[in-house]
Amino acid sequence: MKLKLGIRDLMLLSCLLMTFNHLSAQQKPWSLADCIAYACKNNVVLNQQKLTSETSKVNLDQARANRLPNLNFTDAQTFNFGNTIYGSQVVNKSTNSNDPSLTSSVLLFGGFKYINLVKENKLNYDASVLDIQTQKNNLALNVTAAYVQVLYEYDAITIAQRQIEADSVQVNRMAKFVAVGQTPEDSLYQIEAQLATDKATLVSTQNQLDLSNLQLEQLMELPLDPAFVVEQPVQKELHLDVPVAAAEIYKMAENILPDEKSAALKTKAFETDLEVNRAALLPILSLTGGLSTEYYSALTHVGTQTVYQNQTIGYLQSNPSELVSGPVPVTSVSTGHYPFFTQFKDNFGQLIALNLSVPIFNNFKARNNIKLAKIAVENARLNEQAVKNNLRKNVEQAYTDQVTALKNYLATKEQLVAQTRSYTDMHKKLNVGLASVTEFLIEENNYYKSVFANLQARYEYIFKTKVVEFYTGSPLTY
Repeated sequence: MKLKLGIRDLMLLSCLLMTFNHLSAQQKPWSLADCIAYACKNNVVLNQQKLTSETSKVNLDQARANRLPNLNFTDAQTFNFGNTIYGSQVVNKSTNSNDPSLTSSVLLFGGFKYINLVKENKLNYDASVLDIQTQKNNLALNVTAAYVQVLYEYDAITIAQRQIEADSVQVNRMAKFVAVGQTPEDSLYQIEAQLATDKATLVSTQNQLDLSNLQLEQLMELPLDPAFVVEQPVQKELHLDVPVAAAEIYKMAENILPDEKSAALKTKAFETDLEVNRAALLPILSLTGGLSTEYYSALTHVGTQTVYQNQTIGYLQSNPSELVSGPVPVTSVSTGHYPFFTQFKDNFGQLIALNLSVPIFNNFKARNNIKLAKIAVENARLNEQAVKNNLRKNVEQAYTDQVTALKNYLATKEQLVAQTRSYTDMHKKLNVGLASVTEFLIEENNYYKSVFANLQARYEYIFKTKVVEFYTGSPLTY
């Protein structure tokens, strides 16, 4: 049997498939790499930094092009009305003229200004590329911190659910004892109160997960999605040591991270800009060449024509009455219309010129610009030192945070081991009637406090270790 589908059926099926694919894509867990990649693609500040870099590239291209000869074509069509000189008379006549020209000039020497401008813009462009990487690094660290916080909330929810399950078992067990009169009723009330507290803790932890998800999504520039979940990787054994000293980490960070390199390039750019301003004190030599012609409607074409006519040119000395005739040149002058293209041809001219400009006095503008450029250089050097200091402080802070996080994790781990023994012992005593419910609940609360404290210390140490690894060149992965 063949199934026949109409157009409406096919459209409905396509919509269902698209909806299913969309939901499937939404439900796919986000890995840390996915979160960082999405954030880098959609972060506004990072994209603005990329546009800044593109602007620097255009400025560099223009600085290189400034050293090339220019070429300009101009043409002026002029219409004159009223009195004008026509021949040797002033007459009232409308005239028009056309003056096209093609000119080109090239700088032969400009105090090395344009050469240094190319260097300056190249340094600024290279620095802008490094600034993009710096912005990516900062964004990746923030995303990693938020991602680790979400993982902590996942485990915290699991622990809270485990506590609810354990106390639910105790409530059922205690209800049976109360029913047969083996245990007073207030013991059941205490366990039920603890169970209600456990449920409130779970709700609070779930709310905190929602807030952590929101923070992560906002860092990623991702609209709030209730189906957003992150990938929960398999827990690995922690390396409980800090093998590298802060000074060694800083040396590696200097070579790997772009922060100091960008600051150094910017300092060199300001030093080059100082040389650009010094060029204003030197002469400028340029070469100019051009082609031009002209048409003027009032001009007339003057033509001459010479013909030879037989005329009397003298007489014989021996016989003055005997006249002598011969060909005599006779030149006639005529005026007429001067054609457009004929004028263009006759008026065609060429130009070549060397132009020298020597600065003598410009109201101290050049020298004051040099002073300002020197101040900018010193400020850039201070900024470069500030970047170095800031990187060193960040590395020292990351190293210290890792050391303290490790100590805290080891302390909470030891506390959890001791508290687990005590809680297990108290649980056995409760089961055989050697401990009261009050004593058990106190021990249970102490146990779960230790569990949560150790969990928080674990993720704190994981993140601090990630930061130190980042400064040593390791990629941010989980």
